Amino acid sequence: MDLLTSTRNGLFAWADRVLEQGVPHGTVGFHFNLYEGIDSVHVQLTGTDSFVTEPEYWPGDETFTTGEDIFEVPFAVAGDTWQDWLMSLKALVSSYITDGDKSAVLTKSHGVGIGFVDGDMYVLWQPSA
Repeated sequence: MDLLTSTRNGLFAWADRVLEQGVPHGTVGFHFNLYEGIDSVHVQLTGTDSFVTEPEYWPGDETFTTGEDIFEVPFAVAGDTWQDWLMSLKALVSSYITDGDKSAVLTKSHGVGIGFVDGDMYVLWQPSA
């Protein structure tokens, strides 16, 4: 199995495990926080009490977080620059939203976003209007 497939499978297993624990009442959106690690991009999932995209998307207040329970995507998979990391992680998380076993938890919300904690935030998924 190649490193990309292994990383994808690991992300799916991590997200499934986190989401099967349930989310607190009042969670209406989800956000994947990204952090730069020493040799990987760290991924943390948070639930939020709002999901507003106008005038621009920014996650609401946290209702829960995976905290130190993060998933690490090696730079060998994520790429060489933060722009590569963002594109890679957007693709991996979008793949989970489409194909993950527990992704229905995410898609029952008002939306799912992603971004570096000190950078721009991006909407990955919202229900159809």
